[in-house]
Amino acid sequence: MRQGRLVATGLMLLFCLVAAWQSWLLPLTDRLGPGPGFFPFWMALIGVALAIGLLVVTVAQPAAAPVEAGDGEDTERILPHGPGAARWFAIVVALAAAAAAMEVLGFRITMLVFNAALAIALGERRWWLIALFAALGSFGVFYLFTTWLDVLLPVGRFGI
Repeated sequence: MRQGRLVATGLMLLFCLVAAWQSWLLPLTDRLGPGPGFFPFWMALIGVALAIGLLVVTVAQPAAAPVEAGDGEDTERILPHGPGAARWFAIVVALAAAAAAMEVLGFRITMLVFNAALAIALGERRWWLIALFAALGSFGVFYLFTTWLDVLLPVGRFGI
């Protein structure tokens, strides 16, 4: 488990360093205030600090004694298995499908289906809560972004 955490944290540190470098190439300020590189730069620096902190904590932990497969105990796993793996797989597939359908169906319809599928994949069974979450996460977010924040989101072929 420790080795997997070290690898994942090292990759996250590398990703954040590349993101900080790339956002540094963009202007951090413009005549109206923060520029296009401002928020990515500071978020990447926060990620670098958190990754370094996690690396320090992981390295400082004593290594666990190796568990033999015949001891009757289950060995530690890095990736989920069983019901957790099924949920993880369902979320990844739903996210890929939502990314593929965004331009064709538009933000509202895609996110309505994605949010409903996400709630079901995470174990929610109350239909009214699934419908409320899906509607607020699609139509509510679309209204917030397009009306208040003036961000253009894809409408899709149906105009919805």
